[in-house]
Amino acid sequence: MRDLSELVARLSGLTLDEASQLKKMLETEWLSRQPRKTRLRFTKGRGLTASERFLADLCERSFLSLWSYPNLFRKPAKELTDLLVVFGNDLILFSDKSCAFPDSRDADLDWERWFRRSISNSAAQITQAENWIKRQPDRVYLDVNATQRLPLALPHPDRMRFHRILIALNSGERCQAATGHSPLELSPKTIDNEKPFAVGRISNTNGWVHVFTEATLPVILSELSTVADFLDYLRKKESLYEEGKYVRSQSELDLLAYFLWNGRTFPVVEAEQWETQPHLWGQIDSDPQFLAARKENEVSVFWDRLIEHLNDLYMRQDLESGNDHEISDHERVLRVMAAETRFDRRVASKWILERAELAKKGYVGSLLPSNQQDVLYVLLIGPGDGGKDHARYREARKKELSARCIAGKAAHPERRTILGIALDAKGVKGSSEDFILMDTSDWTAEQIAEAERIRQDGKFFVGNKRHLDEWEYPNNARSGTNHGSTPI
Repeated sequence: MRDLSELVARLSGLTLDEASQLKKMLETEWLSRQPRKTRLRFTKGRGLTASERFLADLCERSFLSLWSYPNLFRKPAKELTDLLVVFGNDLILFSDKSCAFPDSRDADLDWERWFRRSISNSAAQITQAENWIKRQPDRVYLDVNATQRLPLALPHPDRMRFHRILIALNSGERCQAATGHSPLELSPKTIDNEKPFAVGRISNTNGWVHVFTEATLPVILSELSTVADFLDYLRKKESLYEEGKYVRSQSELDLLAYFLWNGRTFPVVEAEQWETQPHLWGQIDSDPQFLAARKENEVSVFWDRLIEHLNDLYMRQDLESGNDHEISDHERVLRVMAAETRFDRRVASKWILERAELAKKGYVGSLLPSNQQDVLYVLLIGPGDGGKDHARYREARKKELSARCIAGKAAHPERRTILGIALDAKGVKGSSEDFILMDTSDWTAEQIAEAERIRQDGKFFVGNKRHLDEWEYPNNARSGTNHGSTPI
């Protein structure tokens, strides 16, 4: 990579001496164009069975392509796991089992056999995969011949946080006949198969395993459709289990409904034991405010597509600049964006699209503090090159974005990660995009003072502030999250 001080100087227009104080800056940029047919950096599996392909598609839609890896191997022809999501220190292991439900006319025996094949054996595979990854993090492969290593570096075993997901298929019909409802019951006090059609603690694992079915998995990954939302639910659910008071839900979806209904929390309950009311998911699924929130969330796919667009260009080595970046640097930029919740992606997408319309009349700059405590987004949208020299226009826009990122640090010195995004107004021809990531974790008071000078000299973010309010559930009929920020 080029010298970082020189890179900052080129982008910001500062002298090399001034720029040397602004280290740890990573620039990633691309110019929109038709992708060339170039060789991909690596090739992932897509699932060996229909259910594995379905799982791969669901996970890639929710967790995005850079972090979702189906059908990994530990040795040639030795499968490690059906799917692994790698997101910083969080590793989500998925095991998918499609075993026919026995019909011996002995209901208890049938349940015992199906549980062993679909859940117990699958949980053992998750445990094996987890232990292998801890011992051999550099021996995780994309292909059956074990020649392509997992492209993302795994964290040190001491920092790994494992989340275990088991997909158990084909129990619905028998569960419906026996209990009157098709999804498996949640019963955290149940050990292994001791209660028919109920799942709780599985003994041959290193921790809680979340058992989903073909009825619950698509709903969960639709409602919790980002890695941040999904992990938040898993962690809080496990804490609820550990507390010991919660004893039962008729379905995973009823517990999910309770979680969403209570502002994505599990409120403290005074009773010694409690359970969720049955059929709660049906009430949530038809609630007007929840339906309105889903409608509002549709705009958030803009954020997802922005991430996937940049990653696709990088994968095809088709970036205007940045193809030589290590994948770890590339992933750092995109992980900041992908760590946003669905609600925060909605806010960010509205923020960008509204300013993309305004920028038809001239440059629009703005700040958006993320709900990630240390992250600040700096947006600059230009009016386009007007049919003139695009390279010159883009270079000027890029320099201003860099200066605004530095000024953004002065405006919010408590934020350590500054992510600058430069786009063009909606509908202009020949548009381009640039990204700048600044890590300011070791900035001194003198450097922040210099950033404040740049802020004042450029009159960046010193005018009137516009307060942005967005409720997760419109009209605040539910206890959703109110988002307050100060774009400028």
